[in-house]
Amino acid sequence: MRRLTLDRPWEDRPIATPLSAGPVSSLSRTWEVVVALARADVRIRYGRGPIRPLKWIMDPIAALGVYLLLIVFVIDDEGRAAGLSIACAVVPFQLVIMTVANSLRAVELRRAIVSNMAFPRSLIPVAATLTETVGFAACLVLLPVMMVAYGVALTPAVLLMPLALALTFALALALSYPATLVGLWVPELSLMLVSATRTLFFVAPGLVALDEIGGRTHDLLKINPLTGIFETYRSILIDGAAPAAWAVLVPLGYAAVLSALFVPLFRREQRHFAKLLM
Repeated sequence: MRRLTLDRPWEDRPIATPLSAGPVSSLSRTWEVVVALARADVRIRYGRGPIRPLKWIMDPIAALGVYLLLIVFVIDDEGRAAGLSIACAVVPFQLVIMTVANSLRAVELRRAIVSNMAFPRSLIPVAATLTETVGFAACLVLLPVMMVAYGVALTPAVLLMPLALALTFALALALSYPATLVGLWVPELSLMLVSATRTLFFVAPGLVALDEIGGRTHDLLKINPLTGIFETYRSILIDGAAPAAWAVLVPLGYAAVLSALFVPLFRREQRHFAKLLM
């Protein structure tokens, strides 16, 4: 494995690769760095040893399971497959909010390597998002469980689930870049950003499906990027149909705009990260 250069640690320089290295080799090296960062983060989040896989599964399911029980049995929503409908919102939202929360401390948690190793700092938000997909993957177990509980059969539309997962990951990753910068530049605003992200859930059709909301509110809720993601999951799993075009395009549009704004800013400012950590 090639050594990472340690001279002038405050500069974010690309890792040296052989002159003959092509795009495939470069992409492979980038993936190795992302996986290494994510593995370190997973060890911090979930610990070590044989019980780690169990913790991956139990932590998110415990958090989401309690929430689902509260909504379904305390509020007693009698809508069509109410528990599954709520799971279609809560499960993807788990990846979004946990990615934002993790990203706020992503640079701080990697203080040692940011200060002493030359690697692309722009991969830190990618690694933070990848780390949270571990818990997200465990949360996905809730969806088939709720489908069985409500007697909702699988349809060919389930083949579109990779689209729903990609939408969720894209939005979470796009939010990770500004969240990482906020956590580094103005950490006192971290709690406010997490609260703002949580507020997005409550001003989206998370507790009730969009088709149960009428009037102008129905149209306004489509502006929220989480609405499209929630409705994409519901269309695929509950309605057995392809999601509406707007449900895919709105979240993708937000992800594209956020990436266009913050990825270049992140790449420009990353060389100063080590100085800010001193």
